[in-house]
Amino acid sequence: MLRHILLLKPNPDTTPEAIEACRAALAALVGVIPGLVDFHWGPNLAAAERHAGYSFGFSMDFRDRQSLDAYGPHPEHVKAASIVRKHFAPALVLDFEL
Repeated sequence: MLRHILLLKPNPDTTPEAIEACRAALAALVGVIPGLVDFHWGPNLAAAERHAGYSFGFSMDFRDRQSLDAYGPHPEHVKAASIVRKHFAPALVLDFEL
């Protein structure tokens, strides 16, 4: 099992509705992307001086490395990622084995 974590910094003009659209687009990938077994999203609860503007984040759990590798180019991920990229600065990514 692998965990894929992204920390997100909203663009200055990003609205709460746009943030929800990003969350919904990513959540909809569970059951569509083979090997993607779980998704969690939330605001960063760390104090502002500790999170450097990365005020949202999400994690996804994948069955194995092959599933995570296949996720990136999957057409449904490409669509969801394009929505996220419109509303957030480049993300910080951390992938690790569980």
